[in-house]
Amino acid sequence: MQNNTFPRVDALEDLLDKERAAILSGALEDMGRIAGEKEKVLDSHTLTAPDQETLDRVQRKAARNQQLLSAAIRGVRAVAARLDVMRNGPGEMNTYDSAGQRKTLGRRHQGALHRRA
Repeated sequence: MQNNTFPRVDALEDLLDKERAAILSGALEDMGRIAGEKEKVLDSHTLTAPDQETLDRVQRKAARNQQLLSAAIRGVRAVAARLDVMRNGPGEMNTYDSAGQRKTLGRRHQGALHRRA
């Protein structure tokens, strides 16, 4: 919904929609450019909205994008953790034997390579 009286709000909404599309499509390389454009709009000091409904809509879009970005970050971290396990094997796990003694299973010396002849 474009409003000629408040072009800055419209521009911000358009950028929030572009940001959402970039997040959902995985085009995270576009995020820097979009963030710069949002800063320009927000730094103009002339950003006003015609009514509370418009402000609420912009706030919902911004919150939605924040949730999407948080989920994307969690996904990237999960992939990084999985790649680490694939590269290095599972980590250590502490357990107890039948005598009640603590025992560590798994890698102890990360990166150490033991060879037998």
